Amino acid sequence: MKRFHFIEIEDQTWCPKKIRDGVTDFLQYIVRAFHLYKAIAPRLRAAINDAGQGRVVDLCSGGAGPWLSLLSDLKTQNSDFSDLKVTLSDLYPNNAAFNAAYCQYPQQLGFSELPVDATKVVAELSGFRTLFSSFHHFKPDSALAVLQSAVDAKTGIAIFESTQRHPLMLLYMLITPLLVWINTPFIRPFRWDRLFWTYLIPIIPLIVMFDGVVSCLRTYTVEELEEMVSRLDAPDYCWDIGLEPIGRMPVGVTYLIGYPGTNKNKV
Repeated sequence: MKRFHFIEIEDQTWCPKKIRDGVTDFLQYIVRAFHLYKAIAPRLRAAINDAGQGRVVDLCSGGAGPWLSLLSDLKTQNSDFSDLKVTLSDLYPNNAAFNAAYCQYPQQLGFSELPVDATKVVAELSGFRTLFSSFHHFKPDSALAVLQSAVDAKTGIAIFESTQRHPLMLLYMLITPLLVWINTPFIRPFRWDRLFWTYLIPIIPLIVMFDGVVSCLRTYTVEELEEMVSRLDAPDYCWDIGLEPIGRMPVGVTYLIGYPGTNKNKV
């Protein structure tokens, strides 16, 4: 299935903030409720250990991403991760969601209230970089810039995508409006405007479905990620690229991990 880079409504500058936040709040809730990234926790833990970094900068965090569940998963696997510090960031920061996440993990989670461009991360935000369900937002040249920015900063980077260009994933996206309607009352922090744009005028469910289909069509394959890495100016970087299966399903989590090191490249 060929990659198509159609627009995602949530990405657009003209998308109202309340609508965008409603979409990212739902996505964060689903990721956390269903532990979509639990399968990659051991791989992420190993990468952070190998990179020798105790701070993470999460880029394109949306509604706070999977870190509320991942912190628990990582600490269960290794008590050393009780001291891991994570900074959430986004080009369009959902500060209400970031603050709610901070209140749950005040010792480990922080956030940037200002916009952060993943292709040009400021030096003040130092640490191992992560992107969850967001790398497909970047066209090839910009995606390459995201990777090169991490390499130039001599920091580790881990990219994970739960979408794929697979018929099963496209079919799933068509039923997401139903999931939005069922789960919205349980999303926190509670907001009346979220109910309005979900039930009275169902803009949020429709955007979740539309952007979900587009996300699948945009997602890079393992082979495309390998080709992208081959174009980087990244001497002495270790790379690990693949697909982490989820149970016995024919889909999984695509990952790209890189960090400075002397080990032989895995690509």
